[in-house]
Amino acid sequence: MIARHRVSVCPKISIIILHINNIPCLVDCLDSLNKISYPNFQIIIVHNGLRSKPLIDALSQLSPPVVGIIETGVNIGYSGGNNIGIREALNLGTDYILLLNDDTVVAPDFLDVLLETAEKSPDMGILGPRIYYFHEPNKIWYTGARFDPDTCLLTTPGSDQLEDGMNSEPLESDYITGCALLIKRRVIEHIGLLDERFFLYWEDVDWGLRAKKVGLKNIVVPHSHIWHRVSASMGGMDSLLRIYHKTRSHLLLARLHAPESLKGLYMHFFRDMAWLLIKSSDSKRVIKTRVYIAAIRDYHLGRTGKGPDWIWIK
Repeated sequence: MIARHRVSVCPKISIIILHINNIPCLVDCLDSLNKISYPNFQIIIVHNGLRSKPLIDALSQLSPPVVGIIETGVNIGYSGGNNIGIREALNLGTDYILLLNDDTVVAPDFLDVLLETAEKSPDMGILGPRIYYFHEPNKIWYTGARFDPDTCLLTTPGSDQLEDGMNSEPLESDYITGCALLIKRRVIEHIGLLDERFFLYWEDVDWGLRAKKVGLKNIVVPHSHIWHRVSASMGGMDSLLRIYHKTRSHLLLARLHAPESLKGLYMHFFRDMAWLLIKSSDSKRVIKTRVYIAAIRDYHLGRTGKGPDWIWIK
């Protein structure tokens, strides 16, 4: 680990962790936060559901500075749940917000390194670490992205590569993944909270593009490291839940930031459906096609929220 000097001041950082039901992942995440070197932080857990005695019992065995556990009662999505935590943190006088997935673990100095870069310039708006796969700890999952307004698609240079030889200087990105995202209080006051029409997925891209539009930078800090259990909380990379919300939110993002791309995006989804029905041997190909159709229909009907109940059945 490369030694880094601490920033000369210690702004107050509120770490907001959105949690649904994976208590072992959350415990591992909190255990890693208990070892970080940055001194002035607090943790707010937003439980996207009803009060959970197993969750309370698990947290009682840990010692990180959890200042609050907020229970939403029902699953109100990534944006809605995090916005509740953000509002609480702002009311508590925080200087920075760190959104962090509960299926991550962090390096001890990850927050010092992020903050050191954040404090260098007033145009540093949203920052994030270099993120590695949890089960392949030297393989990069995310180290920045580029957004193409002609297609409304992302490219992620450096993803799925090993650490060796990668650029170690801070990198500009079109957005910072919500898996681990540090944002200044004044940035939130300027561009607003997460857009709750994005129940799951693409809300972080929307936030990053909104920051860029007002002249702020989205920066990946490669010397700040965390590890991510990819899609551990969403049932896997091709779950019905993921397909539905990825599709519906993608259409919303295109309407907001790349309207000329909508026709091509529809063609992209129709090709996916045709492949599923004609060429795929997936035993769930028919129901997955239904998910695409439901997502497109619900987008056109202006529906937000969690989507049909049947996409949540595992």
